[in-house]
Amino acid sequence: MVQNAIKNRFLDLNCGSSAQIAEQIKKYINNFECPEMTLDLSRLNILDAAKVMMLSSAYHYKKYPEGKVKCRVASDSVTGLVSSFITKNLEVIE
Repeated sequence: MVQNAIKNRFLDLNCGSSAQIAEQIKKYINNFECPEMTLDLSRLNILDAAKVMMLSSAYHYKKYPEGKVKCRVASDSVTGLVSSFITKNLEVIE
């Protein structure tokens, strides 16, 4: 679930493959004001969650260089997978 903290808009991420989810997040970022957003990726497997996290981080950084993307994931393994990438705007939450 993506939540825009300012306008409380929600985005359903149960829409298919990780590529479809990333595309939906990209459209959301482009269409709404969301300098800080939260993604619930806990239903995705490790590789799909890592992919969506990295793509979302890149899309969001392009529009909001000082913004923040917070991601909830099901496993600490995802954090380990993406920790080798430098992402100033990405935070994993419990």
